[in-house]
Amino acid sequence: MVACLDQWREAIVESADAGLPDQVRDIESVSRMLHSVMLHAVAELESRNIAATAGFRNTKQLLTGMLNLSPTEAGTRVTHAGLLAPRRALGGEVLAPLLPKTAAALVAGEIGPAQVRVITETMGAIPAGVDPRERETAEAELARHARSFHPTALHKIGQRILAHLDPDGPAPRDEPEPAPAAGELRLWERRDGRLGLEGHLEPEHSAAFRTLIEQLAAPRPAAAGIPDARTAEQRNADALLEVCGLARAAQDCPTTAGEPPHLTVTIDWDALRTGLGFATLDYGTQISAAQARQWACDAKIIPVVLGGKSEPLDVGRA
Repeated sequence: MVACLDQWREAIVESADAGLPDQVRDIESVSRMLHSVMLHAVAELESRNIAATAGFRNTKQLLTGMLNLSPTEAGTRVTHAGLLAPRRALGGEVLAPLLPKTAAALVAGEIGPAQVRVITETMGAIPAGVDPRERETAEAELARHARSFHPTALHKIGQRILAHLDPDGPAPRDEPEPAPAAGELRLWERRDGRLGLEGHLEPEHSAAFRTLIEQLAAPRPAAAGIPDARTAEQRNADALLEVCGLARAAQDCPTTAGEPPHLTVTIDWDALRTGLGFATLDYGTQISAAQARQWACDAKIIPVVLGGKSEPLDVGRA
């Protein structure tokens, strides 16, 4: 297999411009076929209980540890394998997948993992009381449309199918439902010390957020004939920081004991005095001493004198 891939790489390099799009199309198709094979293998891991033999709690944990997948991705593969891979009855005979049309499209390389995710989520949202024949028709329609539409468009098609199968929507609940979350935001520290952000907002909140960010992220007017050289992503980041600054300066900004949020900066006296060296923030992130000096100009300073073992000797006295 490795030799075949090497030959394919050479063929790509030697391919004429007119033939390169076909090469890309073929590569994508093969990658989708391989994903189908992967799901088949995951289904075999699950059916044979290999995870327990290997010392893992379940197949999801096995994939996470063996392939360095995120728990979410590993769980998705296990779920998709259970729906798209062939099954075995108690007697050992092979049964068709639970979503046969979707499985066939993936095996043929005609749809990808993203379309599979949309189809499985849509099928999972169909009420249990829907006639099995209508359920089969819905799956066939989703698989057919998945060959021609990207995941976002396919999701809209799925929503229309759900509205047709369940026009009344979910049954009302007696108890009041909790207010839905506005979205999700995950923060983590990257290896280079920068802050990573990832998340999403619900549609009713995304419009207001995008409008505000896009207004603040507009390219700055050219100064002295020099245009704004920042990329769109850099302008978005600067706009988000500007929003944070405006929120921090607002009178109704959340406080602790009447004070705005505090930031702890640890810096050597000589570094603070000269602007040379670095300072350390609460989460271990390092910034330049010059940046710390700049922040100190616009802050309430609470000096802390430390002893030789970094023990506080005096707090709050100049």
